[in-house]
Amino acid sequence: MTRATVDPMADSRPVVKGRSGGMCERCGRERATDMHHRQLRRHGDHLPANLVHLCRTCHNAVHADPAAAELAGFIVPSWANPRQCPIKHSVWGRVRLDDDGGWAAAS
Repeated sequence: MTRATVDPMADSRPVVKGRSGGMCERCGRERATDMHHRQLRRHGDHLPANLVHLCRTCHNAVHADPAAAELAGFIVPSWANPRQCPIKHSVWGRVRLDDDGGWAAAS
């Protein structure tokens, strides 16, 4: 008997893809291919506010420079709430993401 693999992001993927419109939420120029957890999977969750849709180049850049990625909101510390940490979105500017696939302007 084999165990079926469960995708913990199955419900969130379409929500995040809808929010991004298929474009990278960091650069806005490239087609998004990767789901990135803003807060590490072991500390966070798999809900839309904790996920961003990135192109491979931006995904690599986020992991290559975590300090800059944290300043832009693409990495969230383990003690913080991703829903309260805004990102610097390529189109909308500085916004807070929600779990419904929406966003709100951040001050």
